[in-house]
Amino acid sequence: MHPEKKRPCAALLGAALCLASTPAGAQDMLSSSQEAPYRAHRLLTVGLATSAILHADAVCPNDQTLCPLGGGGGIAVAIGRRTSASQEWLIGYDISVRNARNLFASATLQQIRFEHRWVAASPASNAEAFVGVGGGVVAYGERFGVTTLGPAVSVSVGGSYYLSPFVSLGFVGRLEALRFLVPFDTGDGVRRSDGGIATVLLGGYFTGTFRGP
Repeated sequence: MHPEKKRPCAALLGAALCLASTPAGAQDMLSSSQEAPYRAHRLLTVGLATSAILHADAVCPNDQTLCPLGGGGGIAVAIGRRTSASQEWLIGYDISVRNARNLFASATLQQIRFEHRWVAASPASNAEAFVGVGGGVVAYGERFGVTTLGPAVSVSVGGSYYLSPFVSLGFVGRLEALRFLVPFDTGDGVRRSDGGIATVLLGGYFTGTFRGP
C-alpha cells in the first residue's frame, strides 16, 4: 500500500479510539459525582433514662420541707432526620417516674422536646460524637397527670457506635433547666413552684437508634 494512503487510515483509527474512550471517562466522572452527596435518612431512637436533680429551685423552697421532685428514671423515644453528614434533628417524648417523698403516690415527669445536633464522625472507626441544643415543654404530676408545667431548655453531649449501617448504640448526657409556671400545693400544705428561676437536672440516656431511608 502506498505510504500516503496509510496516513488517513491511522488518523481515522486514532479518532475512533479517542471517541471510544471518552464515554468511559465521562461515566467515571459522573459516578464519582453521584457518590459525593450525603444521603439524608430518617431516625428512630429509643432509650432508657436516669436523672438527678442538681437544683430544685421553687419546687423545693427550702431545706426544711420535703421536696416532691427527686431523682428518677424512665424511657425516651424520638424520631428525626439526619440531614447531612454533620447535622441531625430529633423530636421526642420522655417520661420518668420520680421520687416524690410520698407527696405524690406515683409522680411522673413528662417532656416533649426538640433537639438539633452537630455530629462529628470518626473516619477510622464506626463511632461518632455529637453536641446538641434543644427545648420543649415539661409537665409534672400524679400518674401521667399535669399538676404543673412549663418550658425547658437543654444542652447535650454524646456518642454512638454503629453495629451496622442501620443500627447504632449510644449514650447521651444532658443538662436541662426546667421552669415550672403553674404554682401547686402538696399534701404538706406548702406552696410550690411560685417564683424562682429554674430547676436543673442532669440526665443520662442509653440509646438504640434505627436508621432508614
